Amino acid sequence: MVKACEPQAGEEIPHDHLYMVTGLSSNNLDKLAQEPEADFEAAIEATGYGRFNALLMLCCLPAFWSAVSVTSAPSYIFTQAVCDMNLRLLDMGTINAITYGGMIASAMVWGFLSDSLGRRKFLIWGFFASGVIELTASMSQSFTMLLITRFTSGFIFNGPFAVLISYIAELHRTSLRARVILLTSLFYTIANVTLPLLAWGILVNKWDVPVGSIFVIHSWNFFLLATALVPLITGAAFVFLPESPKFLMSRGRNEEAMEVFRKMYTMNTGLPPDTFPIKTLVKEKSEQLEQGVKALKGGMAQTAPLFKPPYLAYLILICGAHIGCMFGSNTIRLWYPQLAAMMGTHANESLCSAIAPLPVVEEEALSCAPIQTDMLTYLQSSIVGAGSVLTYSIGGALVNRCGKKLVAGICGLLGAVVIILMPVLGNSAGAVVVMVTVGLAFNSLSGASLSSIVVDLFPTSLRVMAMATFLMCGRLGTISGTVIFPALIDYGCLPPFIVVGVVLGACGVACFFLPNTNLKRLE
Repeated sequence: MVKACEPQAGEEIPHDHLYMVTGLSSNNLDKLAQEPEADFEAAIEATGYGRFNALLMLCCLPAFWSAVSVTSAPSYIFTQAVCDMNLRLLDMGTINAITYGGMIASAMVWGFLSDSLGRRKFLIWGFFASGVIELTASMSQSFTMLLITRFTSGFIFNGPFAVLISYIAELHRTSLRARVILLTSLFYTIANVTLPLLAWGILVNKWDVPVGSIFVIHSWNFFLLATALVPLITGAAFVFLPESPKFLMSRGRNEEAMEVFRKMYTMNTGLPPDTFPIKTLVKEKSEQLEQGVKALKGGMAQTAPLFKPPYLAYLILICGAHIGCMFGSNTIRLWYPQLAAMMGTHANESLCSAIAPLPVVEEEALSCAPIQTDMLTYLQSSIVGAGSVLTYSIGGALVNRCGKKLVAGICGLLGAVVIILMPVLGNSAGAVVVMVTVGLAFNSLSGASLSSIVVDLFPTSLRVMAMATFLMCGRLGTISGTVIFPALIDYGCLPPFIVVGVVLGACGVACFFLPNTNLKRLE
């Protein structure tokens, strides 16, 4: 009886029978059988480029602005907070360094948790949490409270920011990926230009608003409050963005990944989702990781290959290069406002002549009198931040043609030469502004190229962990540089700039030993 119901070999199966069994016509079944499974790169290529990508970059702008404000905003408040919180120079240096310490402390935790649990939720809740901590920091009334909140802010902020670069890369096709990551460096430029202008607009006012008998909100509190709103805006913006389709595919959630691809395709092309040319995705992984503690253990096991060959050698080399890059660029960036102030008090003198009376400046700073800053100091910081626009534009055009490691290496070496020549050619405030601008522009482009190489070099399951380690090493370089630089000034004008230049030069040389990842497909 059963055999009688089955069609014989060579016999045409009725259309009604096919439709009842599969819900598809014979033509659709034939078409489906002929369609190969598409990998991630083919699917992301088919989504095109348009409104979705523009919306993504718009949402990322406040995220990169937050990255600058979290680390740099405290340095602008010291001129007024020195008396309000009885700060010493050592206290100021500790506050600047403690944020990076928090970032280093959390690097490994956020790395494997994100690779296990997903990108989007970390971006949303991470930026929200960072904003809340920043709001708390803005209400600080003592050195201890500010120190604790700065450490916590760095600890929390490091999570979503490490995820961000991987998230951006996983939503762009191969031919655009490096350029887009370099484009995000322009967001740093926007932040470095606008943050000192915001400080100028708020800190020049003498606002002291009493709340009760012991709580007073000063103008520098209002400045920190304004910067704290940006991470909150960023968290709200990422609510409207999807999960990374590459992450979904790596977890075997191909149906969810397909929905993301279709939404991107519709936003970019204006066509209906059912016209998306890709119908089937390659199944990269069938099982999903568990939640909670099991996810933590799974993440540790999953990221273990990062610290084994062949990835270990790549990780050591690129992290070493990034330590040198951040040692130079962030040291000069964080110390430039002080150098500008010293040049301002010694008009028409060279950089070395202005650095010579440093002990006198320190003694004056120890007295409880707010340091009077003028518009020129803030504008000079904005000019330095804006100077990298042209360099990034040129770098974005050359990166695919010349290769990322070549751009990173050459820019590192050029930045080193400029920094070493600063004591020799810095005969005026204008010359110092130009040289700092050019040097930081080259160093920033080198760092952005290294970030792009990290994204290409490591597979999806290790990418955020590798990026977290990469950023952690860069922050170690920043902490080292900001401590070593003032110590070397005691030995004269040349040693600090020569040491910074030599370290940057070593970073540039190391970049040439990295593998070529130009136009490499994501794994």
